[in-house]
Amino acid sequence: MIIRKVDDVPAIEVKEVTRHGEKVPVTGCKIRWLVDPETGGDKYNHNFSFRYFVLEPGGEIPMHEHAYEEAVFMLEGSLQFSTEEKTVEVHPGQVIYTYTFEPHALKNHTDAPAIFTCSIDNV
Repeated sequence: MIIRKVDDVPAIEVKEVTRHGEKVPVTGCKIRWLVDPETGGDKYNHNFSFRYFVLEPGGEIPMHEHAYEEAVFMLEGSLQFSTEEKTVEVHPGQVIYTYTFEPHALKNHTDAPAIFTCSIDNV
């Protein structure tokens, strides 16, 4: 068993995402990899990663896509979550699920940080 406190895992600035093979800049976002393929060594299966994000007021993860499914769970604040078809407001207690290569974006249009976790499959 492994037990970690969120604050014991380093926060890393997210600088870019990929959209149609091109790098696109991210603003005001930090990630903590709570569980990743390195966690716990070989005795763990490592078929998923679990991440903790803080998206600062005005911060944005622009439209992007990736080769893995993703489940986002809102903890604090709110943000706008967009696909190519629509934009919705997401609040604490809500879950967003995206399929592999589904284009999506997140924007914090409020004056408070948006905090969420995210589980992805390791591909």
